[in-house]
Amino acid sequence: MTARAETPLSLLVGLSTTLREPVLTAMTDATTVVVSVGQDDLPDREVLTWRVWDAAGPVDAGEFTVGEDCGACQLIESLVPLLEALVARGHWDHVVVSAPPAMEARPLVAALTSALPEIAVDTVTCVTDAVLLVEQLSGDELLAERGLALGAPDRRNVAELTARQIEYADVCVLANAHRSTAPARLEHLLLHLNPRTAVVSTDPDGVPQGAVARTGRFDFDAAEAWAGELAAADRVQPSGDGVTTVLWRSTRPLHPARLNDALEDIVDGVVRSRGVVWLANRPTQRVRWESAGYSASLGTLGEWSDTEHLAECTLVATGVGLDPDRLQTVLDACLLTESELAGLDWTSLDDPFAGVL
Repeated sequence: MTARAETPLSLLVGLSTTLREPVLTAMTDATTVVVSVGQDDLPDREVLTWRVWDAAGPVDAGEFTVGEDCGACQLIESLVPLLEALVARGHWDHVVVSAPPAMEARPLVAALTSALPEIAVDTVTCVTDAVLLVEQLSGDELLAERGLALGAPDRRNVAELTARQIEYADVCVLANAHRSTAPARLEHLLLHLNPRTAVVSTDPDGVPQGAVARTGRFDFDAAEAWAGELAAADRVQPSGDGVTTVLWRSTRPLHPARLNDALEDIVDGVVRSRGVVWLANRPTQRVRWESAGYSASLGTLGEWSDTEHLAECTLVATGVGLDPDRLQTVLDACLLTESELAGLDWTSLDDPFAGVL
């Protein structure tokens, strides 16, 4: 007996539901079923609404209750059985999921890949707004401040969400490029954030001028490696059109207080940075570094002894109009000096990051 072929699934993400509409239309055909999840009712009613339709019209509709829970977690938990039931009906040979504006592709794809062997993720498409892209990647506004948080626990900012949506996409649709004064720069920025992606522009009506579904581009291992690897030399793309990515490394630890004092200077001009740092007062601990826009965060990654690497600092930063020499100088000034390395009790240093590490 021949095993049934997996049903390809295309996933659509992006902050602007308006700009996504013509892209969603381009992703569908007569053999496609669409599952669209919206979050307009989340702030008032604490629900995510969903609609299912195909070429013949509406198929089903309903809502997921979120309450005080993590909206992304509830979406994943509720979406899996819905998709399973749709595929089991055998009426369609392509599924499109249009995710809520604040949903990241990575956790959703991981869940679908694990829970639904009858589905094969084919393409992850992210829609970006050429007019707002740099602003969205450069600020510090929380999703909650824009009424876009996926539930009460969601403390992400707009820049963080935008960067992560781009970093996991097989296709980045650059909408409104005709309204931008520097579309080539924006395309270059997208490729710095994710060289795996194919950048597709739209016409003035928002219709994509290239393939946005059923591309076969999705590669789970490659997507996970790019989204998961914090800093490596292969992340440094050639500079051009005012977009620069730099790699900074040091075999000396960072002075925690000087690093804390320099946070604003470090992220100035940087839209995205990721890496692993070595704090002098935490000599055995690997510390994750991540920034998006004007917000930076640190987290624990385990012990240096659990890896094949000696303790070091490695950071990759991308910016528009970024001055690599200035960033290098700011970061170098945060390192322990030679005299501090020789005569300082590192563990006695004040710990401004005690509340987050």
